[in-house]
Amino acid sequence: MTVIEEDFAITARLARDVRILKCYAAITTIALAVFGITAAKSPDASAEITVERINIVDPTGVKRVVISNAERFPLPKVEGRELPRAMAPAGIALYDSKGNEVGGIAASDAKFGKSNVLAFDYPNYDAIGLMTRVSPDGSDALAALAINARPPANLDPIAAGKVAHTRIAIQNQNEDAQILMADPQGRDRIRLMVDRKGQARIEVLDADGKVTFRAPQSN
Repeated sequence: MTVIEEDFAITARLARDVRILKCYAAITTIALAVFGITAAKSPDASAEITVERINIVDPTGVKRVVISNAERFPLPKVEGRELPRAMAPAGIALYDSKGNEVGGIAASDAKFGKSNVLAFDYPNYDAIGLMTRVSPDGSDALAALAINARPPANLDPIAAGKVAHTRIAIQNQNEDAQILMADPQGRDRIRLMVDRKGQARIEVLDADGKVTFRAPQSN
């Protein structure tokens, strides 16, 4: 075989290979298109992800949202420190651009009962929470909105938890509907209540918890 004949043979083989690749690409494209159209039109088609945890990060890699089961739910992180959590819930944790936890949704079947919480935080402590809690035997149930005092910004979360108290609570506990307003030390100073028997009353308390005003007086 001459050099010219050999070059011609190589060129012919390359042309054949290119034709085969083009046919394969065309068939694959058509197959994928048919599959996509069929899946989109199918009434049984669904988009699901079954995982134990999903981390959503920003372009720099900082976690901004975590969706997790109880076993993989992250510990709260503030200023780079991981802190203990009161319960091990499943839910969603929200973070700021520095990776500090700023709120979330939690559902827990703890030994003290079932609880569900939606919370948003100050930089170093819980700010506001919407919650439900039911004891294991069902005898004690609470649905509440709690608004906490803002602790000094220089305190870490553990120290902040010792000085930041609930200032306002709106709750239904065992069918006693209440609005409670507390002083900065967490002592109830005003109570508005309609109890489970339908009796309404207003109470004003001093710093020692003594009722200084009640209306109506007969209750």
